[in-house]
Amino acid sequence: MALKIVWQIFLGLFLLFMLHPSIRLFYFEAGLRWQYIFIFSFISAYFMTPLFRSLAIQLNVLDRPNSRKIHDKPTPLLGGAAVYVAFTSAILLNGIFLPGMKVLLLGGTLIFVMGLMDDVSPLPAIVKFFTQILIAFLVVFLGDIHITSVGGGAWENLLGIILTVLWIVGLTNAMNFFDGMDGLASAVSMIVSFFLGILAFNTDQPALGWFAIALLGSCAGFMPHNFRFGRSARLFLGDGGSTFLGFMLAGLAVMGTWSESSQFVSLASPVLIFGVLIFDMAYVNLSRIKNRQARNFSELLNCVNKDHLHHRLLFLGFARKEVVFIISTLCVCFGVSALIIMRQDFIEALLGLFQALLIIGLIVTLMLKGRERVPKGGERRVMQRRREDRIPRQDI
Repeated sequence: MALKIVWQIFLGLFLLFMLHPSIRLFYFEAGLRWQYIFIFSFISAYFMTPLFRSLAIQLNVLDRPNSRKIHDKPTPLLGGAAVYVAFTSAILLNGIFLPGMKVLLLGGTLIFVMGLMDDVSPLPAIVKFFTQILIAFLVVFLGDIHITSVGGGAWENLLGIILTVLWIVGLTNAMNFFDGMDGLASAVSMIVSFFLGILAFNTDQPALGWFAIALLGSCAGFMPHNFRFGRSARLFLGDGGSTFLGFMLAGLAVMGTWSESSQFVSLASPVLIFGVLIFDMAYVNLSRIKNRQARNFSELLNCVNKDHLHHRLLFLGFARKEVVFIISTLCVCFGVSALIIMRQDFIEALLGLFQALLIIGLIVTLMLKGRERVPKGGERRVMQRRREDRIPRQDI
């Protein structure tokens, strides 16, 4: 305990050191602004996560086990608060905003607050969904952030606005669905941030790159508390954290101009980077409709099953840490495909798309093979957990 206190004091002093104007100026003048943003967001999230964990325990903001969750003991939420504060602090200290970035940050803040309310006291799914739509429209109209690669006419602009809202709301919820396993949502967010950052710097959009770096550093600082080998997570992101990350990453992808000469590349690159999230969201919802688990839109919003990619990999017998590694690897492969097609060489673009199709085929195979089957007797098959997944039940 004494060592933990000393360590926290050291981290706090280091943050104060990084806050000094002369230190910030040194990094900025040396052309290392991205490094300052990453270090500050990383240390901030790492430092504040234990503080928000203690607050969650005191306020009894816990994620308790039930039949649709895979964790075995009550776990504090509010990890997303540490990510949000670390990211926002790094962005404000950077002090450079493109048109629309402040509005996007405002929208992300509203999404975070709603998710935080849901963590404390669950909100109806229909209320959350339509509030997300309203916030997405707010960002589109006030920030003038929308997809422009579909054309320039009135109908094309309307279509771009509708697609933007669907993109933002869809990915916000897709990231929330992936927050069902220790470290998964954080790992996916880190990978997506990393590749969006590379695209931004490669296309001379440094402000967007710094935005991505701040998200990457915040998630990286939170990760050691959420993804621990041989032990369960000390706390979760919660809906506040996962929806905030999904919203900000989706908005960042829309803000970027990923190609001046090819509309196809401009659209395809972010789609590939978010490929795993998009595919999981589409496949699961279509599967629920096909199997009549959801007969109308309201039932689809409230349908909660263990049928996402990470659940199906568990049913195949993979350990939880292995599932995170597999899905992270798939995300990296999609990101590499995006970088390949950015070069706009025809042959290389075809190879990049072919690689993406192979990955999609692999995911479909895993989805089909990993379905949880119910025997005729009605009892679900019992999977023998691996040793590292046998986490004893205990109260906090």
